Amino acid sequence: MKKLIALVAFFLILTLAVGGMIAEAQHSDLLSFKDKQRIQNKFSTYIAEKKFSGAVYAVYHGDVIYDQGAGMATKNIKNGSDVAYGVASLTKEFTAAAIVQLSEKGKLDISDKLSKYFPGYRYGDEITIWHLLAQRSGIPDYSVESEDDKVLVSCFGSEYTNITIDPNHSAEQNRDKIRTFFLSKDLLFEPGEYYDYSDSNYALMAEIVTRVSGMEYHDYVRQNIFEPLGMEHSAFIDDYDPTVITRVAQTDRTEFNRDYFTVKGAEYGCGDILSTPKDLYLWYRGLTSGKVVSEKSYQEMTTNYSAEDELGYGYGLMISDKSEKKVVYHYGYIPSYYSAIIFVPEIDYFQVVLSNHGNGDPHLMAADLARYFGGSIDIIFSGIE
Repeated sequence: MKKLIALVAFFLILTLAVGGMIAEAQHSDLLSFKDKQRIQNKFSTYIAEKKFSGAVYAVYHGDVIYDQGAGMATKNIKNGSDVAYGVASLTKEFTAAAIVQLSEKGKLDISDKLSKYFPGYRYGDEITIWHLLAQRSGIPDYSVESEDDKVLVSCFGSEYTNITIDPNHSAEQNRDKIRTFFLSKDLLFEPGEYYDYSDSNYALMAEIVTRVSGMEYHDYVRQNIFEPLGMEHSAFIDDYDPTVITRVAQTDRTEFNRDYFTVKGAEYGCGDILSTPKDLYLWYRGLTSGKVVSEKSYQEMTTNYSAEDELGYGYGLMISDKSEKKVVYHYGYIPSYYSAIIFVPEIDYFQVVLSNHGNGDPHLMAADLARYFGGSIDIIFSGIE
């Protein structure tokens, strides 16, 4: 879900926030009490100044160095690291991992052409799963917006066109209609020629997971990622059980004129996960330790396949590899959830910012907090002053 202005700001933030050099760090495995307290004070002061509403969770070498919420998740629940938020495009990390898992099991090949899974698609013989993973397919992006009493799905191709979807329809009906819509469009470029971020790529891969695994995509991710990692407070917007995931931050309807949870199927595979900051830390630990995919596959997921672009991209992960220490991250937005995950595997630093309001520009705030932390151990995220 992206408005044009949000898109421009989004990519500007990504380019400026984490795209710079990380200097060589001299550090011990754990921060001193004094350093930890200084970071906490910096984080808290900055968050208060921004009037941020959401949760920030940061862990260094297994030591939780910051765990605070600000503002309200609902009328009765405060924001915090045990509250679930829509993580928006962070979902792409999980979709990519599901595809890689199925590849490791021999269920598919990343070099498979789309014609194998979508035989009627006119560009099916030109595009492979790899092109989808690396955001190099040329398939136009789509976005979901509200206008009066309608829910519109817009496509960013040579022409800006849209269709309406019915919130009363099932998730399957809506996602099939959306997929048919963007697959009817001309490609923006020859597959592989350029990097271009597109939700459509990941919506297609969610459908491939369903067709290859014999399990609906959501069920596959639950069984093969959430459950093995102990992510007990993670679910999907379309079908979560409110008696299990009881603490969910509510959206701000000033950005979308209805409860976004009622628009089923709109973010399938590209933005539909609900999770808590603590569960996302379990995801990070699992992904980087071989519990989700093999070490070889993890290296492939975190390889930069868009070196010609200011924004590096792997498989469902944004990559900054301009210096000795690689930064792996992703940002996301759906009304009105903002998300940012940043980790530096070499020094075992993890940070997540999740918000149910746009107050304080949560994306840029996440990069600034990473810089504040880095400064305490001589790690510098340049370009985000």
